[in-house]
Amino acid sequence: MFQEEVKLSNGEGRYKIYITAIITRDGISAIVTGGERPHVGGSALSVPRLGNAEDKISCDTWVTPRPGHRDSEAASLLSRMICTDTGMTTAVIAGIHIDKAEQEEISILMENSREAARLLIKKVKEFGG
Repeated sequence: MFQEEVKLSNGEGRYKIYITAIITRDGISAIVTGGERPHVGGSALSVPRLGNAEDKISCDTWVTPRPGHRDSEAASLLSRMICTDTGMTTAVIAGIHIDKAEQEEISILMENSREAARLLIKKVKEFGG
């Protein structure tokens, strides 16, 4: 049996993003939180499949939003990104919040989330995933 827990972060202060993930041979489960009020705001599940071009991996993704929250957008983006880059089924639960966030702040949070996901992908590949 292979199972590893990985904790990563990226960013500073109220823009810091945290990822806690369980990596198994059969998939990745990740919780992505950050901002001023971490919570459960939405989820996404991505399952790999062969795409149309040159055996490139693509993913089918199912998204579950929490009413009144937009965190499922981050969950979907990160789930697809991790699934496509690792070829593994990936579930992401996201909850990132800053009160009255400006568009620029949302952009910073999303970029920090993508960078944290890149760090996770690197760890998965180190484990041979």
